[in-house]
Amino acid sequence: MSRVLDGALRRVWLLGVPLGIVGAAVVIGFARPWDHATVSPRDVRVEQATLRPGQIVLVVVNDSEDAARVAQVILNDAFVDFRQSQRRLKPGDAERITVSYPWIMGEAYEVRLMTSTGATIDYEIEEAAAGTQTA
Repeated sequence: MSRVLDGALRRVWLLGVPLGIVGAAVVIGFARPWDHATVSPRDVRVEQATLRPGQIVLVVVNDSEDAARVAQVILNDAFVDFRQSQRRLKPGDAERITVSYPWIMGEAYEVRLMTSTGATIDYEIEEAAAGTQTA
């Protein structure tokens, strides 16, 4: 009985330790504790939105000391196609992001910009209407 228990413990040890190491490496890789260049959502903001037929144009301003890059645009919980005037948003700069979306007059829209670091910038359009709205 002792021999069977020793064999089972040895197998668990030989399988569990490598799996634990791989799991820890994955967690550390996603957490990236060494990456201190993350941009706070408060430092990057949407300054204004202009609604045109089939488009929402956002002006995004970077008030941080680090460059930022918008990687995804989410509109009402759905990823949408977009174009940006710059690939990277340098500190102190502004960029224009054009979202292709058939918005509806009077509807509310929640916009979430996700940066390449995973930070999100939220903006709300309360009542969609053609023209420019400022934050």
